[in-house]
Amino acid sequence: MRGRWLKLFLTAAALVGLVPAAMLYAATRAAPCDRTEVTASIGTSGAALPAGPPPDRLDIVLVGDTGFNSSDAPVDAKGIHKGRAVTSFPETLAGISRDIDGDLAFANVETVVTDRNDLSPESKDKDAPFHFRSHPAAVKALMDVGFNMFGLANNHAFDYGATGIEETLYHFAVANAERAIAYAGIGSNFEEAIHPSCLDLDGTRIAFSAIGLITGDQPQYRADPKSAVQASYRNRPDFEAVVDKLIAMSADYRILSIHYGLEGRVVPDDRQLADWRGFAAEEKGIDLIVGHHPHVAQGVELDGKSLIFYGLGNFLHPGTAEMTRFGLCRDYGLMAKVHLARADGSWRVEAIEAIPLTNTQTKPERFSPEESQKRIYALNHLGAGLDDGKNAKGVRFTPQADGSGLYCAEGAADLGGKLATLCQGWQPAAEPNKPLADKIADACEDKPFYGRHAAPKRRASSRRESSPSPFPFQGLRPF
Repeated sequence: MRGRWLKLFLTAAALVGLVPAAMLYAATRAAPCDRTEVTASIGTSGAALPAGPPPDRLDIVLVGDTGFNSSDAPVDAKGIHKGRAVTSFPETLAGISRDIDGDLAFANVETVVTDRNDLSPESKDKDAPFHFRSHPAAVKALMDVGFNMFGLANNHAFDYGATGIEETLYHFAVANAERAIAYAGIGSNFEEAIHPSCLDLDGTRIAFSAIGLITGDQPQYRADPKSAVQASYRNRPDFEAVVDKLIAMSADYRILSIHYGLEGRVVPDDRQLADWRGFAAEEKGIDLIVGHHPHVAQGVELDGKSLIFYGLGNFLHPGTAEMTRFGLCRDYGLMAKVHLARADGSWRVEAIEAIPLTNTQTKPERFSPEESQKRIYALNHLGAGLDDGKNAKGVRFTPQADGSGLYCAEGAADLGGKLATLCQGWQPAAEPNKPLADKIADACEDKPFYGRHAAPKRRASSRRESSPSPFPFQGLRPF
């Protein structure tokens, strides 16, 4: 009930002047982008600052699945417990915090957010009895290093039932009242769950929506319009409603977060290609589509003006499997930095940085440059498989001295500033040597990856409505 009481309090307080209207709308995530008087500015709380000239550059950082606890573990404001050791939330992010340097920084929050240890876990499929909850201090730690955009729609949003949804909404509303953030994908009713969030950056309006798998594919979590819900990606009307709401919002740039895929698979399935590329990008014109759920990186694609990340893999989550055993096509999470420039009123992708991450179960950090470059070549191998001979082109990244990968559009270096620094002298990626290419081809074989102790028993395409187990790496550790 916290979320509902918070809304009632903020509404009443705004009416009597205790809370500025801008804070009210930011806290309830109800400000449309064209309501500039109630749209919060990034990095501020309360009323929006006077707008200056709209920016002509925009940098976006993207990471994947994020949580701060093992399955069924109690929450603690002090940090993450592993045995007798406690790691503070800021400490878990210290190795990667300097890379969170965008105007926008996105993470998929794959956990209930609550400070309560008395919540009852939801009954789930016996093959996936995992329940994740993280303390709100963890969200603050994410915000403190620069994250300000959060996808909340995923198959763990309901791990503690409708009360868990209300807890998550409450704590994000409190965080948003302190500092402007965008969060989307769940709501106290269906209309709220499909409504986009919005951030204003000096007059540039960024609209953001999220949709994902439902916990255990249980229909009650999307069917009741009066209770806390999440739109279901597998229900086509839900997906279309989320996309249409995002398109309808007055905005300069639109970002869609989708939590879907087959765990361990490094190649998008038919549904991803049809829905993300065909519908959301080509038909509807969504600018940026951010995928997660397989817990491994998938290829990156440019399709006209649209940019698609089919899978970012893990960012930071103690409840996930230790990935280092799974080979160089599956043993890393992907951080991306998207650099945009505006010309003639529209935004264009000028450069993309790809940064492979290791230690995603505890303290994410970069690989050594040599090892990181191998993952960049693996990512390029996956990108090559996305070329459709028409509009879609898989992105190939040129390995850099620091181990990151870089893609630059033609003419990006001529735009000056950071883009000139990044892209001066950039050349398209060369092919890896044959031994490495052969190793990558073997590691990136297109097949579901279920771990050593589980028999392959699920679909190659995920068109059907029934839900696979959320954690197919059985015999190892849960995802």
